[in-house]
Amino acid sequence: MQTPRELVRYFRGFLTIPAAISLSGLVVAGIVFKTEQALVTWGWSASDWLSVSNRTASDVLSAISAASMSALVMVYSIVLLVYTLAAGSIGPRLLQRFGEDRVNQIAVGSLGATFLYSLMILWLVRDDTSVNLAVVVGIIYSIVSVLLLLLFVHTVSTRVTIDQEAARISEALDRQVSTAIENSADIPSSEAIPEKGDKRPVPASGTGYLNSINTEELVRAAKQAGAVVVFDVQPGDFMVPSDILANVHGDCNESLNDLAQAAAPLIPARDPNGDIRFSVHLLVEIALRALSPGVNDTFTAIVCIDRLSASLARAWSSKLCTGVYRDDDGAVRVVYPSITAESLFHDSMPALRRAARGNGLVTAALIRALVRIAEAAPEKEAWAVVDELTAVRDETRESDMLERDIDKFCGQIETAMRGLS
Repeated sequence: MQTPRELVRYFRGFLTIPAAISLSGLVVAGIVFKTEQALVTWGWSASDWLSVSNRTASDVLSAISAASMSALVMVYSIVLLVYTLAAGSIGPRLLQRFGEDRVNQIAVGSLGATFLYSLMILWLVRDDTSVNLAVVVGIIYSIVSVLLLLLFVHTVSTRVTIDQEAARISEALDRQVSTAIENSADIPSSEAIPEKGDKRPVPASGTGYLNSINTEELVRAAKQAGAVVVFDVQPGDFMVPSDILANVHGDCNESLNDLAQAAAPLIPARDPNGDIRFSVHLLVEIALRALSPGVNDTFTAIVCIDRLSASLARAWSSKLCTGVYRDDDGAVRVVYPSITAESLFHDSMPALRRAARGNGLVTAALIRALVRIAEAAPEKEAWAVVDELTAVRDETRESDMLERDIDKFCGQIETAMRGLS
């Protein structure tokens, strides 16, 4: 049985939603045509300014259908060309995000609906039938499609702007952090794993990336079996059939094996839904590409560092800690390696620090970001940020910057470390 999160995957891209909107044009055409014929039977007649001959109606609908199909081809061409070029220069994994844009999907769907509506009415037109109302609805369809086309062009122009896209990724990360904070545990997963008793390994169900771990049904089943399911992996990890997905403690009849595999679906490519690390890695990827010699876009890297530091500071101040799920009685039933602010920090900042070596502007941005994060972190966990500041200082000393620049940045780091101690 597919979970709601798996079903949502079908509503992304340029297939399901655009196809549904397009097919609605056929339904509307049938309803409008039948309604108009019923109204004519009851004695209704269109006003003079709405009344057109069937020949004129055919010409108008033919023009609408041809124009809508031409615009639809243009929209798809723009999407494939502009977004592919943007993803190539910013980050290839952004193509998935571009395809999920609702404005683009609705614009494509409306043009398809306009085309199919006009085509259906043209097929239904007869010499002795009235299609005045159908023509009016067709014109309304075309007006809406033009407005959505303008909105589509505006959306495309903003989506390929790196600052805007970094802000969107950061907002998505903040939403994921908020959801994770709501489900945060009071202890890390390392303290929730049973130390005694037998355990049975559960192999991975195939090859792919772990998309998410659906814990609700698994918690109920583990409670009924009196067991604890301990996953060895977390969302975003890659698995092959020989890997151990989880270990079941306390269940002797193997009833939880299939449930554990079903609760941890594997997908061919990583997905931001359910994988909080994906958005973090996406910002890091954009920053690393910006700092590569072939791109050398310093300010894009700074934008990503600023956005990332804001999300990490919020996660740390809220004591983010996922990975431990209890039943109604408070007993631990499902465990996977905890995702914490500190783990997200170590997934991102060291890589950025190494790539920023020798770049004064990015080094300054890193120092500001680390200070921002340290001020939000609990005092007993601030050592991780202080350690990273020390690494930035060491990288700066080993860089090829001028001595006075090195002294300046090292002085800023020393001042920051004294303020945090």
